Amino acid sequence: MKHNWKRDMAALLVLALLIPLCFSCGAGKEEGKLTITIGEITDLTGPGSPATIPLHYVMQDLVKYYNEKGLIPGVKLRLVSYDDQYNLARDIPGYEWCRERGAKVILAIFAGTAETLKPFAERDKVPVVTVSTSQPLLSSPGWVFSITSPFADQARVLLKWISENHWDYTKGTPKVGSVGWTSPAATDLAKTIKEYCQANPDKFEWGGGFLVPVGTMGFAGEIERLKDCDYIMPYATPTAYFGREFRNKGYGATFLGDSSAASFLGFFADSIGWKGLDGFLSTQTCRWWDEQYPIVELAKELLQTYHAGKAEKMIHAGSSYVGGVTNFSAFLDIVRGAIEEVGAEQFDGQAFYDTAIDFKVQYDGFPEWYFTETERSLIHDAAVYEWRAQTEDLVRVSDWLPFTTD
Repeated sequence: MKHNWKRDMAALLVLALLIPLCFSCGAGKEEGKLTITIGEITDLTGPGSPATIPLHYVMQDLVKYYNEKGLIPGVKLRLVSYDDQYNLARDIPGYEWCRERGAKVILAIFAGTAETLKPFAERDKVPVVTVSTSQPLLSSPGWVFSITSPFADQARVLLKWISENHWDYTKGTPKVGSVGWTSPAATDLAKTIKEYCQANPDKFEWGGGFLVPVGTMGFAGEIERLKDCDYIMPYATPTAYFGREFRNKGYGATFLGDSSAASFLGFFADSIGWKGLDGFLSTQTCRWWDEQYPIVELAKELLQTYHAGKAEKMIHAGSSYVGGVTNFSAFLDIVRGAIEEVGAEQFDGQAFYDTAIDFKVQYDGFPEWYFTETERSLIHDAAVYEWRAQTEDLVRVSDWLPFTTD
């Protein structure tokens, strides 16, 4: 899966800047259909954009697909997108910007955004749907819904799998550490890994967790503290910088990742090289590009329909597009279900909320996904994939593994 990531991302950024971020304000009739607006707060030009621009394309493409196929009779979907530049200070203005343009429900790509907006969502009865989840978002039922799963749950299931399938205990107890930019998700992961290691001292030794300010690209101090680890989980964008520096120093720990890791695959491969990524273990809550399931085929169809000239590059970029199609399809199934229940004229945040808390779905090749009145995380299982330099690809090495607190 070779490509020039920097060149590809430059092209994506240019396209993102050319995307009209604001359409005509408000909702109304168009072509005999009622327009329903969905807001999106994401990063189109900041440090998280390597993973989030493909997700932005997914949502645009699904909206087009739904409208062209007439999948919600009598309704025209509209997406309005706000670029928060991975800056939490921009999230509340972004929320108000989306609402001013008629958004009845808002997609928040980052957990930090969803945490910031949670009290506003409850106050205004505007559901916030996120694809990046932290434990504080799920600690009490509310108006934030995660269409993926907490990274903490994925970390636990990955460590359990490693202890049972990967590590050779004749070599002793493996040491595990973590590193990342300061963010809710990275903080969650560090806390979870530490607690898991301390609760299972016969399986793992805690090697330390280190968080640095957003934008940090040098990790010399953190590398020296983690150099003796057998496994290290660097979170999201910093993986590229930490991993390159770590490998250049000749250190050989196995890198770990949650489902966000494969979203950055091309970026990581360009920064670290496949030799440095070989053996990387990450969880996935979606299927990979080479797996033959309807949701993967839909992702390929959308790419060929709307991005024919760039489809191969976007596949090579990682899992953001195929994962986004998987997650956002569930989101739009909830929108469609709510409209069918109350009618397009009556669709609002309350209608989405009422439909979401009873939502269940099982796509071919997946376990059942569901929300309840108290459950705000849609996905409850993950699979483990290994990154292999020989084929420059990911290979599934486990069945679906249900989340547990063990």
